[in-house]
Amino acid sequence: MKRLSNLSILIILMSAGSAWAHPGHADGGFAAGLAHPLLGLDHWLAMLGLGLWSCAAAIPRKALATVCAALAVGAFAPLALPAVEPLLAASVLVAGLMGLGATRLPAVLGLVLAGVFSLVHGHAHGQETAGFAAAAGALCMSLGLMAIGWLAGRNTRLQKLAPALVTLAGAGMLGFA
Repeated sequence: MKRLSNLSILIILMSAGSAWAHPGHADGGFAAGLAHPLLGLDHWLAMLGLGLWSCAAAIPRKALATVCAALAVGAFAPLALPAVEPLLAASVLVAGLMGLGATRLPAVLGLVLAGVFSLVHGHAHGQETAGFAAAAGALCMSLGLMAIGWLAGRNTRLQKLAPALVTLAGAGMLGFA
């Protein structure tokens, strides 16, 4: 129960207004890129949700490869994506739903969704950080957050609870996007 309360406290703290603003990492360094996904609740929860889903769907390697490639393309390709903030919020909601319904969701559809949302997150990382080093740091941290989600998904107590919390947070974010 203590873990649950710590997780709840962390989610509440991450929902602070400054967590949405992604402040303080425009210098372009690798460390700034590492910090970027941690300072944005949308990035943090989407990657956590994708990790939970990949564990439940039993396809962590394919999911990791898909997410990594899509994040990189999004960060470095000259894309002009409309409505990025609502798409980021929607990605959190869908990632949570994917974790809740992983056994009913065809793996290929899940990989496509993971790829599309990772492309959007990569684009946001590329727009909000400066330079290759920062984008590489954001990519590394995003994959680390996904790995944490995968590890959490292996815990039987968290298998349904964690995706449900991610889904609720995504629904709340979508209401504010």
